Amino acid sequence: MIKELKIASLAIAITMPLAAFAASMDADGDGAVTLSEFQAAMPDAEAGTFSIVDTNADGVLTEEEIASAQEAGTLPGG
Repeated sequence: MIKELKIASLAIAITMPLAAFAASMDADGDGAVTLSEFQAAMPDAEAGTFSIVDTNADGVLTEEEIASAQEAGTLPGG
């Protein structure tokens, strides 16, 4: 199941520009992705992935953090 999710997520991420990928997780459109928004967008992500991506530990993900995580392979789309 996780492998299938990663493949599906990767396919989606490849077809979307970074901003669209981040925006797709940002349900309330405030420019930041909260833990609950992340979990809703990626329900099968491993526990702790949000914390790994949230490099400044402020409790939200920015487009820059998402881009860095994609480049590092932590999130699909790098």
